[in-house]
Amino acid sequence: PPAPRAEPWRRTSGIHRVRNPRGLAAVRALWQAREQIAADRDIAPGRILPDRSIVDAVLAAPTTEAELVALPVFRGRAQRRMAHTWLDALRAAAALPKSQLPESSPPSDGPPPPNRWADRDPDAAARLAAARAGLAEIAETHNVPVENLLLPDLVRRICWQPPDGVDVNGTADALRAGGARPWQVELTSAVLSRALHATAD
Repeated sequence: PPAPRAEPWRRTSGIHRVRNPRGLAAVRALWQAREQIAADRDIAPGRILPDRSIVDAVLAAPTTEAELVALPVFRGRAQRRMAHTWLDALRAAAALPKSQLPESSPPSDGPPPPNRWADRDPDAAARLAAARAGLAEIAETHNVPVENLLLPDLVRRICWQPPDGVDVNGTADALRAGGARPWQVELTSAVLSRALHATAD
């Protein structure tokens, strides 16, 4: 199966507003804390803490829980209840030595931009188109945003470099290896498996 993205936290929406390694370390720390809580509860990370809240907290650089929950995106009851968790993550990032800070520019470890796929690998482009269409149908049926079904980056990776087995079980294994949650695997593995059989012909 494809390897999970080396630094998936860099996909945080709005991260381009964070311009220094110390700030990126704070994004990473909040992202990792959110992922752990989401995994423990088996719910979508964005429902625990939206990406915008991560970036806003990093840019505001609060030093106390009161400063954190004063931010508009942290005024909800759930956010106030978990303020100590988010503040602990920010403090841990602030205390990191320089040697452990992330680089300002991300390493390139994924597939090329999808608009180049048709030229570089037409079959991969066909797989991605089929996957997107299938996921859109599932999203409509279950009334959830399509990006909540599977991370778009994971879909691209699997379509660009399919697992050795593209049957439902092999696809499910690849999804799990890429960090998909059990409910996501259950909803999407069959549709994605069919998409992985698509060709450009």
